[in-house]
Amino acid sequence: MEKTVLADSTNFFHIPIDEKIAMKNPAPCKKDTHAAIRRWYQTFQEILMQHGVYVHPLWLFKKNHGGEWGFTIGDGRDNDIPTPLCMTCQQSSTLIFQLLSQSTMFPSGSPLHDAVANCFGNGLKALKAILQRSHPAFVDEPATLVTQYPKQREKSPLEHKMEAEDFLQMRSMVQGFSRELDDPNKLDIFINNMKHSAFVQRVTQDERRQRALLHKYQGDKLLETLNSVLMMPDCPGNEVVRAPRAVRQVSTPPRGATTGNRTSQIPQLCTRRGARINAVGAASPNSTDTSGSGKARSSGGSSNRTGSEEHYNYDQGVPEEDVPGPFTNYEEA
Repeated sequence: MEKTVLADSTNFFHIPIDEKIAMKNPAPCKKDTHAAIRRWYQTFQEILMQHGVYVHPLWLFKKNHGGEWGFTIGDGRDNDIPTPLCMTCQQSSTLIFQLLSQSTMFPSGSPLHDAVANCFGNGLKALKAILQRSHPAFVDEPATLVTQYPKQREKSPLEHKMEAEDFLQMRSMVQGFSRELDDPNKLDIFINNMKHSAFVQRVTQDERRQRALLHKYQGDKLLETLNSVLMMPDCPGNEVVRAPRAVRQVSTPPRGATTGNRTSQIPQLCTRRGARINAVGAASPNSTDTSGSGKARSSGGSSNRTGSEEHYNYDQGVPEEDVPGPFTNYEEA
């Protein structure tokens, strides 16, 4: 199959234009920001070229070159595409204008609708008019297009990566810097502008210093690696991990319950006349107590009893028998 290799290595195959399929896949532009317009143009170009429609590659436009289409046709040294593609460009221009004239091609109220309408059936001219304020080859002060590095905010990692690559491509044309994220310095800036930059930087910095692992942060592997980092359990953006855990309720058993984590073992009391049982059920070795006034209080008097004390008299017992020791606490297994 005959093809033409363009200056940016794009292959354009010489095939008949399939208008029906091309009209069914309009690839609308959802936003009219500068970066969104450039990304849309590249998608629009790739789709139409698959159906034999010629769309000039975005980064092959040059300043003060190409007339109303933005590129030239001929066999000379300064021409962009060869003469045999002249007829293809004429047919492509008509079809492109039909696509761009659709009401759903650009956001409602966007000035791009008027830019297309003013080209009167010339689709290739309309494409240049759309890029007039977004491409460094057509802007009088192109440096104003690369004043701020893009931030992720609410965009997905893929969208942020595409926008960052677009920014680097723009800056390479304007200022002559590297246009790839493979450059370590550019990757540092890219990660710094991510939503969870501190976490991603901390996790990836050691691997990026190892030559054997650099391939994980280059080309198509970069997005795969970053997605795996963002899916880590301790990543701040992982909503599943951040969901509140159920709090286990700990209840205190009522006083006097027979079950619990702590049980008092009371040694068996020998029956002794006049023995007193305190509030926790322990046997008091003495039958008398001293009040705050220092006077002795008899266990047999009911008027001096408190709510936390009870007195029991035992009629049976062995005289002169030793009093049992105090009770002890132990933890149940």
